[in-house]
Amino acid sequence: MPGLGFRYVGSDRLPMRLSEFDVELYFALTDSDVAAINERFRHDRRAGAAIQLVFLRASGHSLGQVSTLPRQLLHYIGQRLGLPTPTIASLRTLYRRYKTLYDRLIWACGYLGLKSIGPDQWADLEAWMRQDATESLTLDELLQHANCWLYERRILIPADRTLRDLGRSVWAEIERNTLALIEATVPETQLRRADAALSSQHDAAGMTVLDWLKTPPARHSPTTLTETLEKIRFLKEIGVHTWTLDTVPIDKQRAWAQRIQARRPVKTRELKVSTRTLELVFFLRVTLLELTDSLLYQTGRRVSDLVRHAYNKTTTKQARSAIEYRQQLVAIKALVRDNTRPAEARLAEIGTLLGELPDKPPASHAASVRETLTDDYRRIRSLLAPLCELEFSGRDTEPSLQRLELIARLHDSGATELPIDHGVPISANWRAMVDCDDRKRALRALEAAAITSLRKDLRRGSVWINHSLSFRERDQMLIPPSDWESERGRHLSLLGLPATAEPFIERLTENLKAGLAALEEAREAGRVTIGRDGALHLSALEALPTDGIPRRTRDLLFKAIGTAQFADLMMEVDVRTGFSEVLLARKARDANELVSLYGALMAHGTEIDAKGVAAMIQQVDAAAISNTMRVLEISGRLSRANARVVEFQRTHPITELWGTGQRASSDSMSLDTSPHLFYARVDPRRRTHAVGIYTHVLDQHGIVYNQPIVLNERQAGVAIEGTVRHNGTREDGGLLALAVDTHGYTNVGMAVSKLLGFDLCPRLRNLSERKLYLPRGMEMAKDLAPIVDHGISLKPIRDGWDGLLRLVASIKSGRVSAVVALQRFGSAAQGDPIYRAAEQLGKLLRTLFLCDYFSNVEFRRELHALLSRGESVHELQRTIYTGKVAPERGRRRDEMIAISGSLTLLTNLVIAWNTQRMQATVDAWRGKGQRVDDDWLRRMGPAHSAHVNFRGTLRFPLDQYQDMLLEAAPWQRAAGS
Repeated sequence: MPGLGFRYVGSDRLPMRLSEFDVELYFALTDSDVAAINERFRHDRRAGAAIQLVFLRASGHSLGQVSTLPRQLLHYIGQRLGLPTPTIASLRTLYRRYKTLYDRLIWACGYLGLKSIGPDQWADLEAWMRQDATESLTLDELLQHANCWLYERRILIPADRTLRDLGRSVWAEIERNTLALIEATVPETQLRRADAALSSQHDAAGMTVLDWLKTPPARHSPTTLTETLEKIRFLKEIGVHTWTLDTVPIDKQRAWAQRIQARRPVKTRELKVSTRTLELVFFLRVTLLELTDSLLYQTGRRVSDLVRHAYNKTTTKQARSAIEYRQQLVAIKALVRDNTRPAEARLAEIGTLLGELPDKPPASHAASVRETLTDDYRRIRSLLAPLCELEFSGRDTEPSLQRLELIARLHDSGATELPIDHGVPISANWRAMVDCDDRKRALRALEAAAITSLRKDLRRGSVWINHSLSFRERDQMLIPPSDWESERGRHLSLLGLPATAEPFIERLTENLKAGLAALEEAREAGRVTIGRDGALHLSALEALPTDGIPRRTRDLLFKAIGTAQFADLMMEVDVRTGFSEVLLARKARDANELVSLYGALMAHGTEIDAKGVAAMIQQVDAAAISNTMRVLEISGRLSRANARVVEFQRTHPITELWGTGQRASSDSMSLDTSPHLFYARVDPRRRTHAVGIYTHVLDQHGIVYNQPIVLNERQAGVAIEGTVRHNGTREDGGLLALAVDTHGYTNVGMAVSKLLGFDLCPRLRNLSERKLYLPRGMEMAKDLAPIVDHGISLKPIRDGWDGLLRLVASIKSGRVSAVVALQRFGSAAQGDPIYRAAEQLGKLLRTLFLCDYFSNVEFRRELHALLSRGESVHELQRTIYTGKVAPERGRRRDEMIAISGSLTLLTNLVIAWNTQRMQATVDAWRGKGQRVDDDWLRRMGPAHSAHVNFRGTLRFPLDQYQDMLLEAAPWQRAAGS
């Protein structure tokens, strides 16, 4: 999606009003422009030529009419040319002759290097649109991309109708090709069966089968797991798992599926056959993929629950055993001291007490947990039964699959004992229990071993399932081996990495030596000490000196800005950024659609539902807001709108005082919710059920990435994913450093982030327990010996370098998300060459980071400031979203993403508006000669909300801004054509 600089590309008319910001950013005349106009045209013709010039430069399209020219632009043109402000009447008179208008257009095109589109360019455009249409989600998006393609190649954009006709033709061709793929892949009998089944009534659910499939998973429970499995059975009975449609991008599949998701079943029946077939097939396909992920995720959680239950039960049992053991010792002690009884009697009683002790030696705690888990065989069997129905695949002779197949055969045959000659490999931890004499208990132990190992193997990728998004085969997620072999050089060039590990290791080793020298220097200076416990100790950071002026300046600044209504704020930022056009993939057609869009943003981004928002706005009804909320669930639109707003915020010079935009912090924020929400977990701090919203906050305060997450899980993957996707949209290199807390860091994560071109900088908990890991044989100062571990081997890095590069290139190219990649190659993948390489490399990089962190006070201060800045933005988000996520909200993945993206967009709107007002106020003060030091401004930020009214009655000032935000009416276009 084009950025802020492409806002007017493809427009054929100007809005009735323009802001001063728009005039200076999009329609500015340079000194060379003025000189060329003065040289070419006589005095009374210069204004018209200038308007054509600036409009062509901003839009790449000829100006369709001059009946509505903004007064701000006319005033600017007159001022730059040294002329009286031109009037619309004079320009209309000037352009009454078509030849005059045509001559000005030809001159402007020649001056800007624009050329008319010819047959060859039409052919190139059509070919490019065919390719882009395979990924674009709507026709409007395809046309936007086509306009930008023409603009970047300096080709004059043709009339909208001509381009739209071509777009419709290409779009129809893509749909025909997709239908042909479906006809070749999906048997007609399966299609007819699916179509008939979806409109039938579900016996148990009391609704149509289509509505039943639309219902997202409820809370984590055995009932939810059973219902999810029932849906997968239904889809597999139709044959959905055999439909190979992987050539269609998954986002494209989701776009077609969402249409059925957002439509009532009766309306689906009214669609023409081809459209219904497209939507139906991809709805069923995407539903199966997501349900499979959901089932495996629920299974993993269920296994964790069973293990945790066994752990707690074992702990209680061991505590009870310890008490009983002590009581026996006390009784024996009393018998030893009892001189009133004969020795023979006391020895006999002591023998009785000792006889109660088991003969076998005490098992370890882990072994005891495994025994307790085996006793819970009924719940394990209820969990294994559905898994045996799924068609897992894996590596050759994968032990997990062999165990699962054996258990399925035994269950089918009704066997209750494990045969002695079962022939299935058993891990050392479970071997004693599986080989015991009690064959019933041996079968139970095998079942417990199978369910725990399957969970681990799914996470590491040695076992997979084909009809899944997150648990696919590794080679399906990564760049295929043949492609990697042929395009390896290109990927390495994009990553800026060497073909072998040696140059990278040499450079890292030199940096480690410098870091260790700096750390030793800090130790000698007393800034770092090594205590008797053999750990590093840091003194607290000293607060920067302040005289209170920055705080008073901030208060005066926001007092001068004054209060604001949220409705006014949203429309003002929309006028300057056009985020509503990004969300709709076009301008709003009328005021009702525009206000419905604002209402949908609030319904998603606050705790207020559609009815509540409609009561606050009173300009639209709840139904219109609910329908528009579905539009915000379309993939990518909220993220592109957020990028547009952040880009606008960063255009203000004041943001350069806060940072360079090349550093950021990332952390999660909890949103309270019902325990019935599928993604809900207990927040460990507040002990309430919540979901996480993970955000990346620039050092300039804008939020550049957001994603909903599950709490209590490692966040290194989402931290890396957000940075990679942000950097992929930037031409200045993007982020170079990302500050995270302990949850956002792993050794593998540090290695992957470094190879992707940025540093992961964790604020580690318990720094005193952190060791410095160095390669074997590396020299260092003797005084640092207590905190150094020479346990790093460089051989795994060299051996696994190619696989590690392939993983990183796959993340960079978008084939796999960093979240999934770090799950597959995290701690569950121990023993894998890629994991060993990343783990060893990550430890070295962590050592280098710790050297900088301990020795460089300013670096440590900057890291803490970045994280504190992120917390201040989270405070603003909590002000906007003050309540809980409703129990009926956020059950679907798309809806949860829309909630996260809408909250982020509302937050960015406040930050951008505050930044613009702060800049304007500071400029006004300085214009009056009032002193405002940059050092004062550097210590204040725009994440301020006390002056904004987010609640109450909201009235959007449509009369002020609708001319700039709404699409031109048909009669206006006709008048200007």
